[in-house]
Amino acid sequence: MFEVIKKIISVGFKDYQMGNQKKTEWIRTHKSQVVAVASQIIWTYSTEEAIRDLTNNPEAMTTHLEGIIKQLQDLTAMVRSDLSSILRKVVISLMTTEVHNRDIIQQLVNIECDSLNDFQWLQQLRYYAMEDDSTTVRQVTSTLGYGNEYLGATSRLVITPLTDRCWITITSALANKLGASPAGPAGTGKTESTKDLAKGLGRLCIVFNCSDQITAMMMNKLFKGLAQQGAWSCLDEFNRIDIEVLSVIAQQLLIIRMALLQNQNPFEFEGEMIPMKPNYGVFITMNPGYAGRTELPDNLKSLFRPVSMMIPDYAMIAEIMLFAEGFENASVLSKKMVQLYKLSS
Repeated sequence: MFEVIKKIISVGFKDYQMGNQKKTEWIRTHKSQVVAVASQIIWTYSTEEAIRDLTNNPEAMTTHLEGIIKQLQDLTAMVRSDLSSILRKVVISLMTTEVHNRDIIQQLVNIECDSLNDFQWLQQLRYYAMEDDSTTVRQVTSTLGYGNEYLGATSRLVITPLTDRCWITITSALANKLGASPAGPAGTGKTESTKDLAKGLGRLCIVFNCSDQITAMMMNKLFKGLAQQGAWSCLDEFNRIDIEVLSVIAQQLLIIRMALLQNQNPFEFEGEMIPMKPNYGVFITMNPGYAGRTELPDNLKSLFRPVSMMIPDYAMIAEIMLFAEGFENASVLSKKMVQLYKLSS
């Protein structure tokens, strides 16, 4: 599976580079995952080219922005045409990420970014095609391989500045062989942001709802599977687990982290030698201030990078969702929708 996905993404990217097809035609002839990843690689390369071009042509970024806006208009027209349900899904999910890409370029133009080392550019999720057909994803100082997990035609989350900050925390935690712990009230997108980053990086993400019934033995089995599969797990409401179990979990996670840091493969886990895949990651989400929640022990806290999730930008989310569904006057409509939701709540 991994080999096939790696190969078809590479083929899709090279097809687009040849430039024989319009983007709308290219989307019709390739699989959803190929379209999603190859589009991100193309966007990264074209943006870096525009930034490098600025020394000879001061208008390079503005021209690049106009090109992206033109492509979005083509996609909007495509959404409104008669499409099969699966192709519509592909285009809507592509538009959701492309709108975010447009906003990034707009920001770079506004701050007059003129270097590839500008933090405003480095903090974005950037995709690169490598010589061996694999895909590498970079963000700030982290470099992660694309996981090539088969995901199918998935929907994507609307990316807000809050999502971006959460992702930077997660990718830098992974680079240091740690987990991340988004904390905040219900409905702020803690689990969804983690799941969506897993989609973006081509990883399998298993959401696991924690309760006070969980034993150390259950977690032992879960971690053993994750390490061998190279999958992610998002442990929801982690602080509902009993304190006695939490201290055992801390020890289990520490063993896996030490094996990752020392590149031990296979490594010894709970008296068994098991293989390790480097894509492994464990994340926890916590709702603060509810009754029956445990304070995490310090040795466990130190294994997770914290990030606070606050109220998302509903107007921006509504606008991008409407735009992706083909509404050209989405910004006006979204303000009405947010007002409506405020009144209902």
